[in-house]
Amino acid sequence: MKIVDKYITAGFIWPFLYCLIVFVFLYMVSDVLSRIDTLVKQDIPFEVLKSYYFSSFPMVIVQTAPFAMLLATVFLLGNLNRHNEIIALRASGVSTLRIISPLLIIGLAISLGVFLINDRFVPQASVTMKMVDDLYFRKYKWERNQQIENVTIFGKDGRLFYARTYDIKNKVLHDIVLLEHDKNQVLKRKVTAQRMEWTGSKWRFIACDVFRFDKEGNVLGKPAIFRTPKIIQFNQKPEDLLKEQTQPEFMNYGQLREYVRILDLESKSTARKLLVDMYYKLSVPFTGLVIMLIGIPFILKRTKTKAIGSAGIALAISIIYYVVNAMFLALGKGGIIPPVIAAWAANVLFAAFGIYLIGKLRV
Repeated sequence: MKIVDKYITAGFIWPFLYCLIVFVFLYMVSDVLSRIDTLVKQDIPFEVLKSYYFSSFPMVIVQTAPFAMLLATVFLLGNLNRHNEIIALRASGVSTLRIISPLLIIGLAISLGVFLINDRFVPQASVTMKMVDDLYFRKYKWERNQQIENVTIFGKDGRLFYARTYDIKNKVLHDIVLLEHDKNQVLKRKVTAQRMEWTGSKWRFIACDVFRFDKEGNVLGKPAIFRTPKIIQFNQKPEDLLKEQTQPEFMNYGQLREYVRILDLESKSTARKLLVDMYYKLSVPFTGLVIMLIGIPFILKRTKTKAIGSAGIALAISIIYYVVNAMFLALGKGGIIPPVIAAWAANVLFAAFGIYLIGKLRV
């Protein structure tokens, strides 16, 4: 690595880390202040609070990394402009693309890191935060909310359970799909039912159909159809459904992909909405890189006396990016455009716009 690359890398990394630390600190302070009455009244143990806020770190990093990347870019290039270092580099024959190439490489690396955090750590951390929120911050939530939707449980025994709605008070589930896989994740049995009721010790399936499959995925024989109540082994108790259910926002990419595949058999509209979320899990980590591409040409184009104005323009365009992105996501979930386009359109359009502006800079 050349001296210039090391200089630019160090000038970016440290401001980026400082911004992340500040954002995490501000989040914790604002969240504590917003919950101060609850914290005092409920007398929540310190260990619980520590677990809650420690679990919030991955989510905060994913959400604030793009702005930290933009601010670090503004700080670095602003400093280079202020000390006429960019002019000196250009005068010595170093092109604009060569100057910003370390930034783009770092931005790509950070984006990949954000993807790993978002896929590996955020889902489980979100589950922990929700449990603390339900048990301590919002006591008696389940008594107030008598019905939940899209109950999903990924069992360790190869079972995947889905119910469209769950009536908590009456312990009744509607529109059930139960899939059983072997140890090689090959589907061997599928159970569907209109209703599922708790008898006090077991679950009773109503309007139930049972399908069996061979290793190639073909149905073995005729499905078993039960129009009278049928008892089928299902180990989870009603309270387990609340503890073990996995909502789509708490799934990683692989789990959500399997979830969408199952829902596609039962509800095309719900599957389409979740398909947008699935593709968005792949595109959202690259938001920071896109915002960097937008900000770089404005910062480089301005003189050192206009650094604040260039940063403001870059920030404004970044806000427009989020608005446009939200619009595309809404169009995708509404079925107007394909899910993959809805998730990636804003990234592609604004990245192309940023690359175009960079190309117009003097090389």
